[in-house]
Amino acid sequence: MKLVNSIFIAASLSALASCASINNPEGGPKDEDAPELLNSNPKPQELNVSTRTITLDFNEEVQPNNLQKELLITPFTENKYQVRMSKTRLELVFEEPFEENTTYTFNFRKGIQDITEKNIAEGLGLTFSTGSFIDSSRVSGQVVRLLTQEPEKEAVVALYPTNDTLSIRKSRPYYQTQADANGEFAFENIKDDEYRIYALTDKNNNSLYDNEEEWIAYKAEPIQVTSKEQDVVLYTVRIDTKRPLLQRRERYTDRFVANYNEGLERFTATPADSPKDTLIHKISPDGKIVDIFGDNRFAGGRAILTALDSAANRTVDTVQIAFEGKRAQRVSGARLVPNGNGTGNANTIAEGQLVTIELETPVKIQTKEPVRLLADSTEVARLSYPDQVKLDRSATEITFTMPRWKNATREATIVLDSAGIVPVQGDQFSKPAIQVTIAEARGAGSLRGAVKTEQKNYIVQLVDDQYKVRDQVRNTRTYNFRNITPGTYFIRVILDANNNGKWDGGDPELVKEPEQVYLHDKALEIRANWDMEENISF
Repeated sequence: MKLVNSIFIAASLSALASCASINNPEGGPKDEDAPELLNSNPKPQELNVSTRTITLDFNEEVQPNNLQKELLITPFTENKYQVRMSKTRLELVFEEPFEENTTYTFNFRKGIQDITEKNIAEGLGLTFSTGSFIDSSRVSGQVVRLLTQEPEKEAVVALYPTNDTLSIRKSRPYYQTQADANGEFAFENIKDDEYRIYALTDKNNNSLYDNEEEWIAYKAEPIQVTSKEQDVVLYTVRIDTKRPLLQRRERYTDRFVANYNEGLERFTATPADSPKDTLIHKISPDGKIVDIFGDNRFAGGRAILTALDSAANRTVDTVQIAFEGKRAQRVSGARLVPNGNGTGNANTIAEGQLVTIELETPVKIQTKEPVRLLADSTEVARLSYPDQVKLDRSATEITFTMPRWKNATREATIVLDSAGIVPVQGDQFSKPAIQVTIAEARGAGSLRGAVKTEQKNYIVQLVDDQYKVRDQVRNTRTYNFRNITPGTYFIRVILDANNNGKWDGGDPELVKEPEQVYLHDKALEIRANWDMEENISF
């Protein structure tokens, strides 16, 4: 049987459809009714069909709507056809006879609409057989995004017989359907057989998995399709096989900058002649830029940069690092770093909140009280180093906790001691006062609970409402997440089959299934100064 679908529509059809556009008479009622199928040849469930022409008669004038992409014919065939229109009649005229003793299903999806208001003939389908019986086997289920457990609406679901060598990467499916808005799908009137099953978010609408931006689901083992009712849940993942690329290198007196084409999950840099030493570095918030700094052990030379993305794709580059030219000066003097305070304003800070200030270049702190706080031009606090004020390893970030003071006003000024905070090298730079607004302290919450499971290896994760991991623990019978910013959170569990401490996603060969994920079905509202308890089982 020919399995590749090559659909052809006569060029004259486009001109016919565009010329056939008819508007309602001025002042007349708007047509809001979808076209209704009155008759068809062959008729639904008809047996021993030998015609090459499929005829559909409607109760009003209709036209194709991107029919060559919308119409799904299963099993797929490369039998070409033309479309003929005659007011309320649509005909598909095929060049060759249909295969003998085969049940065909035509799913028109959104491929037919009326002429007046372009109302879609939703749910239009036709099943018939060229043999003496209609195949009656079926399989249904749901497509779900694995890490979020959300329905994968309108995903393509595909079946390939195991006795064939067809691949979803290169060949269109033997049977194909589409999930609805709830991710639910159903195949009906298909042949008893053993099939490989897939689901796909088909970005380019070609029914092939040929784009790593697409999400795919698959089963490691085939399914046996019979007339017996069965449900299959398919979990989509995004498979990333592309390694990070070092696209650009920049040299400055105070740092060496490595620019990558994607965000990094992890990064290390070591001198080529001393691989046990780790170079000081800092990764940008989006993970694409890495600043590498020198110190008294490393003033430049060959270094090995190792970058890993979130899919554990790894790239290693040997580069020649030199600290030369001028300062990078991505920051002019000093700036307040946004830290997810939930206020929508980076300069709004709550008492008790961690404050981070990024500096223009690496510095040394040579004074005991490098940070002062002013309110209405009056000094309200001095912060000492290193007890209250911390300097990160790159020496480019100062952090401290915003203190509480009596009669606190809404506005405050952070003043850095220019004489006591000096560059490691180069000329002094100005450090302007930073104006901030003091927000009412919201406090933090906590979440704890028991873990009931027979699994041995797993990761319990606290994820926010965007499914970003905020905290996690491994292989414990209890969990306790503290200092949680108020908001909506979920508990997600990774079943860590190989106990490597991370989630192993999809297999590029589509053979080994991703590690299973359990998402606790209750959204958890974390409140300030509340200790919440939620037990989980899986």
